[in-house]
Amino acid sequence: MKEPYINECKVLKQNCTYTGETHHLIAVSLRKKAMWFQLVPAIIAAGSAAVSALGVSHGWLLLLTLVSSIVTAVASVLNPNKSYQEHLSAAKSFTMLKHDARFLADTESTTLTDDAFIERVRNLHEKYNALLQNVPATDSKFFEKARRIVQTGIHEPDEEAGAIK
Repeated sequence: MKEPYINECKVLKQNCTYTGETHHLIAVSLRKKAMWFQLVPAIIAAGSAAVSALGVSHGWLLLLTLVSSIVTAVASVLNPNKSYQEHLSAAKSFTMLKHDARFLADTESTTLTDDAFIERVRNLHEKYNALLQNVPATDSKFFEKARRIVQTGIHEPDEEAGAIK
Protein backbone atom coordinates (compact mmCIF):
# COMPACT_ATOMS: atom_id res chain seq x y z
CA MET A 1 0.00 0.00 0.00
CA LYS A 2 2.94 2.37 0.63
CA GLU A 3 4.53 1.98 -2.80
CA PRO A 4 2.53 4.69 -4.64
CA TYR A 5 3.31 7.09 -1.79
CA ILE A 6 7.00 6.19 -1.82
CA ASN A 7 6.94 6.93 -5.55
CA GLU A 8 5.26 10.28 -4.84
CA CYS A 9 8.10 11.12 -2.43
CA LYS A 10 10.60 10.28 -5.15
CA VAL A 11 8.79 12.51 -7.64
CA LEU A 12 8.72 15.35 -5.09
CA LYS A 13 12.43 14.82 -4.42
CA GLN A 14 13.21 15.00 -8.13
CA ASN A 15 11.03 18.09 -8.66
CA CYS A 16 12.69 19.81 -5.72
CA THR A 17 16.15 18.90 -7.00
CA TYR A 18 15.53 20.46 -10.41
CA THR A 19 13.68 23.50 -9.09
CA GLY A 20 16.16 24.11 -6.28
CA GLU A 21 19.10 23.93 -8.69
CA THR A 22 17.32 26.33 -11.04
CA HIS A 23 16.80 28.84 -8.23
CA HIS A 24 20.46 28.48 -7.18
CA LEU A 25 21.60 29.28 -10.71
CA ILE A 26 19.31 32.30 -10.95
CA ALA A 27 20.53 33.51 -7.54
CA VAL A 28 24.18 33.28 -8.63
CA SER A 29 23.40 35.24 -11.79
CA LEU A 30 21.53 37.91 -9.85
CA ARG A 31 24.32 38.18 -7.29
CA LYS A 32 26.78 38.94 -10.08
CA LYS A 33 24.45 41.58 -11.53
CA ALA A 34 23.95 43.15 -8.12
CA MET A 35 27.69 43.37 -7.62
CA TRP A 36 28.16 45.13 -10.97
CA PHE A 37 25.24 47.48 -10.35
CA GLN A 38 26.88 48.49 -7.08
CA LEU A 39 30.50 48.45 -8.20
CA VAL A 40 30.27 50.39 -11.48
CA PRO A 41 28.55 53.50 -10.06
CA ALA A 42 30.87 53.50 -7.04
CA ILE A 43 33.98 53.40 -9.25
CA ILE A 44 32.60 56.10 -11.54
CA ALA A 45 31.69 58.30 -8.57
CA ALA A 46 35.13 57.84 -7.04
CA GLY A 47 36.83 58.59 -10.35
CA SER A 48 34.69 61.66 -10.94
CA ALA A 49 35.40 62.94 -7.44
CA ALA A 50 39.15 62.38 -7.88
CA VAL A 51 39.22 64.16 -11.23
CA SER A 52 37.08 67.03 -9.87
CA ALA A 53 39.38 67.33 -6.85
CA LEU A 54 42.24 67.88 -9.26
CA GLY A 55 40.32 70.79 -10.71
CA VAL A 56 39.75 69.14 -14.05
CA SER A 57 36.41 69.81 -15.66
CA HIS A 58 35.54 68.05 -18.88
CA GLY A 59 32.38 67.05 -20.69
CA TRP A 60 33.34 63.39 -20.36
CA LEU A 61 33.30 63.83 -16.58
CA LEU A 62 29.68 64.93 -16.75
CA LEU A 63 28.95 62.02 -19.07
CA LEU A 64 30.50 59.56 -16.60
CA THR A 65 28.45 61.05 -13.80
CA LEU A 66 25.31 60.74 -15.93
CA VAL A 67 26.11 57.08 -16.71
CA SER A 68 26.69 56.43 -13.01
CA SER A 69 23.31 57.99 -12.18
CA ILE A 70 21.54 55.92 -14.84
CA VAL A 71 23.13 52.69 -13.61
CA THR A 72 22.15 53.55 -10.04
CA ALA A 73 18.56 54.28 -11.13
CA VAL A 74 18.32 51.00 -13.05
CA ALA A 75 19.74 49.10 -10.08
CA SER A 76 17.22 50.63 -7.71
CA VAL A 77 14.33 49.64 -9.98
CA LEU A 78 15.54 46.12 -10.79
CA ASN A 79 16.83 45.52 -7.25
CA PRO A 80 18.92 42.45 -8.09
CA ASN A 81 19.95 42.06 -4.44
CA LYS A 82 16.33 41.55 -3.38
CA SER A 83 15.74 39.12 -6.24
CA TYR A 84 18.96 37.31 -5.34
CA GLN A 85 17.74 36.84 -1.75
CA GLU A 86 14.33 35.61 -2.94
CA HIS A 87 15.84 33.02 -5.29
CA LEU A 88 18.42 31.92 -2.73
CA SER A 89 15.66 31.45 -0.15
CA ALA A 90 13.62 29.46 -2.68
CA ALA A 91 16.64 27.27 -3.50
CA LYS A 92 17.21 26.54 0.17
CA SER A 93 13.53 25.77 0.74
CA PHE A 94 13.43 23.31 -2.16
CA THR A 95 16.64 21.69 -0.92
CA MET A 96 15.16 21.19 2.55
CA LEU A 97 11.96 19.77 1.06
CA LYS A 98 14.03 17.44 -1.14
CA HIS A 99 15.77 16.05 1.94
CA ASP A 100 12.44 15.66 3.72
CA ALA A 101 11.05 13.69 0.77
CA ARG A 102 14.12 11.44 0.62
CA PHE A 103 14.06 10.82 4.37
CA LEU A 104 10.36 10.07 4.33
CA ALA A 105 10.61 7.62 1.43
CA ASP A 106 13.88 5.91 2.35
CA THR A 107 13.75 5.83 6.13
CA GLU A 108 10.45 6.69 7.72
CA SER A 109 8.41 4.61 5.28
CA THR A 110 9.82 1.51 6.97
CA THR A 111 8.81 2.49 10.51
CA LEU A 112 5.50 4.32 10.10
CA THR A 113 2.12 2.66 9.83
CA ASP A 114 0.48 2.89 6.41
CA ASP A 115 -1.99 5.53 7.59
CA ALA A 116 0.67 7.63 9.32
CA PHE A 117 2.96 7.39 6.30
CA ILE A 118 0.19 8.37 3.88
CA GLU A 119 -0.64 11.39 6.06
CA ARG A 120 3.02 12.48 6.13
CA VAL A 121 3.25 12.21 2.32
CA ARG A 122 0.08 14.27 1.92
CA ASN A 123 1.48 16.93 4.26
CA LEU A 124 4.73 16.96 2.31
CA HIS A 125 2.82 17.34 -0.95
CA GLU A 126 0.82 20.26 0.48
CA LYS A 127 4.04 21.88 1.70
CA TYR A 128 5.50 21.52 -1.80
CA ASN A 129 2.44 23.13 -3.40
CA ALA A 130 2.47 25.99 -0.89
CA LEU A 131 6.14 26.59 -1.62
CA LEU A 132 5.45 26.73 -5.36
CA GLN A 133 2.90 29.49 -4.79
CA ASN A 134 5.34 31.64 -2.84
CA VAL A 135 8.60 31.53 -4.78
CA PRO A 136 9.66 33.73 -7.69
CA ALA A 137 9.27 32.37 -11.20
CA THR A 138 12.11 30.66 -13.01
CA ASP A 139 12.79 30.57 -16.73
CA SER A 140 13.56 27.88 -19.27
CA LYS A 141 17.15 29.00 -19.87
CA PHE A 142 18.12 28.45 -16.25
CA PHE A 143 15.98 25.31 -15.98
CA GLU A 144 17.78 23.71 -18.94
CA LYS A 145 21.14 24.56 -17.40
CA ALA A 146 19.96 23.12 -14.06
CA ARG A 147 18.71 19.97 -15.82
CA ARG A 148 22.13 19.38 -17.34
CA ILE A 149 23.80 19.86 -13.96
CA VAL A 150 21.38 17.57 -12.11
CA GLN A 151 21.73 14.86 -14.75
CA THR A 152 25.49 14.69 -14.12
CA GLY A 153 24.56 13.07 -10.81
CA ILE A 154 25.98 15.86 -8.68
CA HIS A 155 23.05 15.68 -6.25
CA GLU A 156 23.39 11.96 -5.62
CA PRO A 157 25.44 10.54 -2.74
CA ASP A 158 28.95 9.42 -3.66
CA GLU A 159 28.32 5.97 -2.20
CA GLU A 160 25.34 3.93 -1.11
CA ALA A 161 24.03 5.26 2.20
CA GLY A 162 24.95 2.08 4.06
CA ALA A 163 28.54 2.26 2.80
CA ILE A 164 29.28 5.89 3.68
CA LYS A 165 31.89 6.00 6.44
